[in-house]
Amino acid sequence: MDIQDLKYIEERLGRKPNDVEIGMFENLWSEHCSYRSTRHILKLFSKTLKNTKDIVVGPGDDAAVVRIDRRTGLCVALAMESHNHPSYIDPYNGAATGVGGIVRDVISMNAKPIALLDSLRFGDIEGEMGDKVRWLVEGVVSGISDYGNSIGVPTVGGECEFHSSYNYNNLVNVACVGLVREGEVVTGKAREPNLSLILVGSTGRDGIGGASFASKDLTSESEEERPSVQIGDPFAGKCLIDGVLEACKTGKVKAMKDLGAAGLTSACSEMCYGGGVGAEIHLERVILREEGMTPYEILVSESQERMLLAVERGGEEEIIEIFKKYELPASVIGWTTDTGRLVVKMHGKKIVDLPLDLLCGAPPIKRREKPCILEEYIDSSSVKMPEDLGEVLLRLLGSPNITSKRWIYERYDFEVQLRTVVRPGMDAAVLRLMECPPKALALTTDCTPTFCKLNPYVGSVYTVCESIRNLATVGARPIAMLDNLNFGNPEKPERMYQLRKCVEGLANCAEFFNIPVVGGNVSLYNETVIDGKEYPINPTPTVCLIGIIDNVEMVPPIQGKVEEGDVIVITGETKEEMGGSEYFRYIHGIEKGVVPRCNLEREKRIYSTVVDLVGKGLIGGATDISRGGLGIGMAKMCIWNRIGAEVQLGDYNRNRLRDDILLFSESSGRILLTVKEENVEKVLKALGEDGHVIGRVGGDSLRMYNGDREILNLDVKEMRDIYEKGFYKMMGDLD
Repeated sequence: MDIQDLKYIEERLGRKPNDVEIGMFENLWSEHCSYRSTRHILKLFSKTLKNTKDIVVGPGDDAAVVRIDRRTGLCVALAMESHNHPSYIDPYNGAATGVGGIVRDVISMNAKPIALLDSLRFGDIEGEMGDKVRWLVEGVVSGISDYGNSIGVPTVGGECEFHSSYNYNNLVNVACVGLVREGEVVTGKAREPNLSLILVGSTGRDGIGGASFASKDLTSESEEERPSVQIGDPFAGKCLIDGVLEACKTGKVKAMKDLGAAGLTSACSEMCYGGGVGAEIHLERVILREEGMTPYEILVSESQERMLLAVERGGEEEIIEIFKKYELPASVIGWTTDTGRLVVKMHGKKIVDLPLDLLCGAPPIKRREKPCILEEYIDSSSVKMPEDLGEVLLRLLGSPNITSKRWIYERYDFEVQLRTVVRPGMDAAVLRLMECPPKALALTTDCTPTFCKLNPYVGSVYTVCESIRNLATVGARPIAMLDNLNFGNPEKPERMYQLRKCVEGLANCAEFFNIPVVGGNVSLYNETVIDGKEYPINPTPTVCLIGIIDNVEMVPPIQGKVEEGDVIVITGETKEEMGGSEYFRYIHGIEKGVVPRCNLEREKRIYSTVVDLVGKGLIGGATDISRGGLGIGMAKMCIWNRIGAEVQLGDYNRNRLRDDILLFSESSGRILLTVKEENVEKVLKALGEDGHVIGRVGGDSLRMYNGDREILNLDVKEMRDIYEKGFYKMMGDLD
């Protein structure tokens, strides 16, 4: 905390804050808790909330709540968080507690968690830091799987990307969704005085200073801050889920807050300030698991598996007994007041007396911005045309960002709770909603960091469009979006420019598609300085989209219904837009060029039509075309269905693109569809000028032509072996 902040606090208080109070301000006013640098930018998302009648709880609570079925009142609670710094210092515990924290955000709305998604980014696994990257991957994946599997919440989807910009700052973003009836939602706002405050869980010294730790750059000395990383207990986490949901059934829980960043200080302050009340806390009533803890340590500890409940007077004993049944310690530590102040005492001695509007009202910081668009035109003719495009496709299939992530998701129990219809590894996960059949929920996470580095605005628009495409492949209409904004040091004007333009892109695109942005997270200072050299991550505005499927029986199954003789249809147009493409980056070592543009009107029409076609049962298989382009899209379709195809691109190639550009451009708006012969006319009529027949399914090889020239001819089994074994080889699990 700088001297200007201290002066401001002294002026508002009319006195000097004591050391405990300064520590509380330092944590609550940190970038991680207060969004001081980004609050004004995040207001751009507010325009996406207009004319959305199904938002029950919007941004600002632990999780958002969106109505998904009016007849039954069923709602989905959703939240997304990052645990980036902790997962680099201590990958296992950092990732595990990231899962635990986001699950608690969802149960704090009285929602039963039903699914997790993880969006992971690591350094260059094939580079000189490969051993460190493999260690990080192993730790993070183990942390996610051990915690998620133990609490019985399936991890059903996500993504994993490798790039040298994450060599010193890997990213672990986790989303969670849960179900709750509209009339049973509990918020994080205590709206009346004389409610008893019950703290569930024991408090230790782990995680102290975690909020401030997450609000600064990592350095070569950051390993010494390992005590700032929390330690999770998945067994206690499972008990907490069950205990909280049972306690809420009594009707006596009026508000709840997860104890995350800044611990009790944050939970109590935000709960009371949000509801317009105050609180009095008695620290000697807090159940400790370590002796000699100071008031400061108790107030800012980030020990895991803790919740703060505001309970109506007279209901305390019943609530505490419920948690005792689950072997969770719980105690009444205070009550809400009508003072608007937070008063903290220990053994009768007043330690803290602060107005909540000051404690929760960190003044914003207006950071300087400097335009940073690295996009530049590259004449593709200056890039050498490979002699063997089949060999290039095989190399891409085995590359870190395209190869199957089966090594990761097979560590997850993605079928627990028996809802999973479409499992990890596909474009979007699908969960059956037994509470309101035949509806289903679709989920996906996405980001295109290299695009965002070259052109932050355009790259962010592409990210949203790609996510909508993923949902469209399973016939889902998007109903809500979360964002997780991962950037470097906001004190650098270039980083602030990137952040603002990315938010503008996300907000404008979401508004166009009428998708409300209902919540999210900002993670800054993902930047490391070594020997005076800066290593910022690529701007990474990750999104999570939630969609509704009207009839789960119409969703193409895991491997699709692709059969011999099916007709292959592609939507949209392929253009010479190679900037940031995996082909340019991985094959030619080029990270420049023009980023793909999105024709929003056309893409909205395409995605809406595909959703309708899937819903009518006219589509056998569907896959998004994005990373790796049309070549990779066709290869995956063949691999997933274990069948070949013959593709003729001569008529489709109206832009007369070079063969490699035609195969590997990542132009937006494209989806591959397989259609039965008898349904082709209906599908083409619905798509109009946006649909093109390019081939048929059959055989045991992928054969692609551009006019009378054969571009490639690859055996499906060879492609499958490379695609499915690539990650195992990278992790050293195969010779």
